[in-house]
Amino acid sequence: MKKWILLLLFSLFASIQNIHASEQLLTVTDNDDNDEIYNFVVDVDDTTQSLISFYKDTYVDGEKTNREILDPENLKTEDGVILEERNGYNALNLKSDNFDPKSGGKIEVDTLYNGATGERRSIYLDLARGKNGWKLFKDKNVVSQFHVKVNRVIILGAVGIKTIIME
Repeated sequence: MKKWILLLLFSLFASIQNIHASEQLLTVTDNDDNDEIYNFVVDVDDTTQSLISFYKDTYVDGEKTNREILDPENLKTEDGVILEERNGYNALNLKSDNFDPKSGGKIEVDTLYNGATGERRSIYLDLARGKNGWKLFKDKNVVSQFHVKVNRVIILGAVGIKTIIME
């Protein structure tokens, strides 16, 4: 009985905190390695329009299997916001040295190109708030889809991310 009361109180508290927040889908990411699809979502304060948090929602066969809460403050850390880890390697993350939750900033999409050699590659995007909410931009064009092409080598197989096609 105590567990149910605690669960009810926790749910009530969590819903009260999110009364003034709404979610906005930034990107949908798929890959040529498996059937998983990731939605990258931002939680936005309805009053200030500032970013509160990021979410990574994982879908398999059209069903949501997981939601990770990601802290935007981690953009400024050495590892950044980690979106994908494989076999103990940080394969895909987001970083920024000028991110502001109210206005956005330049975002580095840091990818592991080859885990065997440690080679990494980066793509730079802008995360900005516009009239219709938060968006990612590449060369002033809105980016809402990431198609990840896996880097494969003979004998080892998948070793990293070859490229990300953005639409």
